[in-house]
Amino acid sequence: MLPGLRFSFNNMIARAVDKIATRETHEQKAMVQRVHEAIAHLPPEQEHVRKHGELIIRLFNKLAAIAEQSYLDDETEALIREVFPTQADDWIDSDSILDIHKLSLSDTFKTVLKHTLKMGLSGERHEVAAALGADMLNIETLLIEKFLGFYNDKPSDIRNYLYISWSLWAYLVAKQKEVISAHNDKTLPFYGALPKDIRAITLNYTAFLQRQLGDATVYFHGGLSDYVRMDTRDLLPIENILECDPADFIRNIISPNVDVVHEDLQKQKHVIPALVPPLRLKPILSHRYIELWGVASDWVRASRHIVVVGYSFNNADEHFNDILRNHPDRNIDIVVPEATSDYFLSRMEKIFGTAANQYTKVTVNGHNALKAKKVRLIAATAEEIDISKLFGV
Repeated sequence: MLPGLRFSFNNMIARAVDKIATRETHEQKAMVQRVHEAIAHLPPEQEHVRKHGELIIRLFNKLAAIAEQSYLDDETEALIREVFPTQADDWIDSDSILDIHKLSLSDTFKTVLKHTLKMGLSGERHEVAAALGADMLNIETLLIEKFLGFYNDKPSDIRNYLYISWSLWAYLVAKQKEVISAHNDKTLPFYGALPKDIRAITLNYTAFLQRQLGDATVYFHGGLSDYVRMDTRDLLPIENILECDPADFIRNIISPNVDVVHEDLQKQKHVIPALVPPLRLKPILSHRYIELWGVASDWVRASRHIVVVGYSFNNADEHFNDILRNHPDRNIDIVVPEATSDYFLSRMEKIFGTAANQYTKVTVNGHNALKAKKVRLIAATAEEIDISKLFGV
């Protein structure tokens, strides 16, 4: 379907590893912290995974130490200016005595990282691989990078986007069917316990929420049950998404509607899943999304009580953050495991303008929480909270 495709996930891993030395020190430290958290509470039977994490942490700490030691400190700069007073301004063009970005990692470091990241692409959960992959193999960052090909007329990026986005779509559709099949007539965790008389806005793509609430659901970033023809911006439905076979759909419907071989890019045909890339400036895949975002804003404006579950208030979602930011005069409960952390409190200050020292420690549904004015930050996972009780139902 995509002749000339040069992308592969193995190559993606290799490029990510090659770029690791160009990461800023604070980014490397953030990866170390993520691995720390991933192995902190592993059970004894996962001792090997914990050791794996310790190895990754040690390697990254050594890399960060090299970068930190290369910084041009004030004392060294003062000596340069003292010895070469007239030339110093021209000579000092960097805050480092070593260009860490031009260094290459040893084969030992590269091999360990590549092997770890490949473990994250397997079907089995590996905490250390997941922690590293969340940053180094961020599928959202990749989609953003390749989606720009539609704007700068870059055929290779367009082919890559088609491949990556439909791979993601197929994976999510398959996992969605797997979850529904595993539960049969049983209630789905979290989704199945939601009150029936609420409205919901979701940034997820799966159909679980719509199964529970029907049309009282807005898919802010699109969903699995639609796809878009890019030249006409038509939003096309996928029939019976819960029973859809991803391979058959791509083979029988998508492939005949894709043409990437025509020399004139304007005469090519591209259809992509209706999954809005997480850009700060949201691309308009279809006029339908303008309407949906307007509905989401209206629902928030009309609400008396808002419960936010499992949402990190990421910078890439500023469009949605703005909707909440512009309607702060209602009760808002935010449920997320890291809700009481310093990092999350700093995010909340940017959203609601409430300083960390204004929150008071309370408990909600037996969970630690912080409260300031009409906002409560509840440290819990989605399954651990009875949403009905939050709404007072």
